Amino acid sequence: MKRTIFIILLGLTIQINAQNLFPMKLDDCKIEKFCLDCGETKAGYDEQAFLKLQNNLNKKLSLDGIKGIVRFQVLVNSNGRACVLSHTDKSNNPISLKIIEELNKFKEWTPAIDEGKKVDKSSINLIFTIGDNKIYGKVERVDMSSFKKSFDNPRNPEIFNKTYNYKNENLKNYKITVWNAKNSNLPNNMNDQIAIDKDGLIWLTIDEGLVTFDGKDFKHAEQNITDKGNFFSYYAIASDNNNIKWVYGTKNIYSYDNSKWTKYDSTEIGIDGAYEIINNPKTSEVFFCSDEGLTIYKEGKWTNINQTKFKELPSNRVKFAKRDSKNRIWIGTSKGTAMIDENNQVTNFENLSTPLKGKGITSMDEDEIGNLYFSLYEFDRKEKRKVNNDEGIAIRYVDETIKQFNTENSGMPFNHANCVLYDRNEKILWISSDRAGLVRYDLKDGWENYHNKNSDIPTSYISTMTFDKKGNLYLATRQGLVKIEKK
Repeated sequence: MKRTIFIILLGLTIQINAQNLFPMKLDDCKIEKFCLDCGETKAGYDEQAFLKLQNNLNKKLSLDGIKGIVRFQVLVNSNGRACVLSHTDKSNNPISLKIIEELNKFKEWTPAIDEGKKVDKSSINLIFTIGDNKIYGKVERVDMSSFKKSFDNPRNPEIFNKTYNYKNENLKNYKITVWNAKNSNLPNNMNDQIAIDKDGLIWLTIDEGLVTFDGKDFKHAEQNITDKGNFFSYYAIASDNNNIKWVYGTKNIYSYDNSKWTKYDSTEIGIDGAYEIINNPKTSEVFFCSDEGLTIYKEGKWTNINQTKFKELPSNRVKFAKRDSKNRIWIGTSKGTAMIDENNQVTNFENLSTPLKGKGITSMDEDEIGNLYFSLYEFDRKEKRKVNNDEGIAIRYVDETIKQFNTENSGMPFNHANCVLYDRNEKILWISSDRAGLVRYDLKDGWENYHNKNSDIPTSYISTMTFDKKGNLYLATRQGLVKIEKK
């Protein structure tokens, strides 16, 4: 009897820069930002060494009667080392797992080169074909034109909660407006970061660009003091109390004061990039979250919080940080969550038995009475290839108890949340996800789930969110900019 590997490649709704491409995502790579198949000379491998890898696979694997194809996305760094980011085999067949093992051990990769320099991180796609008792692998270059067109086909929502009945009774109370590349002058639909400044101007990152939106027109607003070159992208943005915009562009931190751009020397401020940039309105601090810890800018001065100063921090790799109303700094790292109180005493939640143990917070908001809302990331997953992990959201109540909400005990449709925002007008919590769309939680027992199959929201992938001065909710998505306002 013939055995067949069935491969399903989901509709792609991803950013050209820095995204896992295929549905089966792996967490073995430590990644920040990377470009997809970029460079004047693209990443590849030594042909003879790769042929040897291929021959070894043919010797080790039992391929009798098997036919199929598997695609792998491989991240290659400037040193010629690589690891597999994602693949298409949803069955996790032992053959695919063996290929992943061999690709991760392979040492003869050649990095991408752009403008005469090795690209720090670039991903390439490999396709392995199985047939006639043999396996054959090669690079499959990305057709950028076709690839970008695929963005207009949003992926169907994946609802992992099969028991909750989503009535969505409040959906009729909202007006949903969408701006995309078809109905406006938005250059492209790849919107990952959003900020709204003191003038009400919306700042939006797009694929390899930065735009502003005044409610009618989108205008390019890219920095003009650095040669952008190929694949120059903007990854984080915030607007501070003085209406200065802070941006992380490729390898540099920039600010814009509405008249000129300023670039900051990484040797002076200690960082050349950031996972997130967060404004803290009550303290006039701007937080920069990076691999070097938490960098704080206030009144022209830069300071840094890391394990050298606070040995109790779980890690220097800070993914998110924000102050609460009691002047405590909450920090989400790659190895757990910490809180620094007003007396500089550190609580490492890896040492406590709470729902935050084993989790890093990735966003946070606070309500009027001091309840804190977190989105969670499980950093030490027991099942590396599991999609719906032990994450969801957590609420830290004013009595200091913490409760986790996930697909097992609530109406969360999927456990990975990108952003949480407390709505002070409606007294509800908005939650964005990258597979199940937008969640509305009334903080009692009512959960609603809006996405491209049941609402005018054009996608199930929502990167992040923010409110304007009127309380309207804006969503940065892979299908354009979305505004949600109460009717």
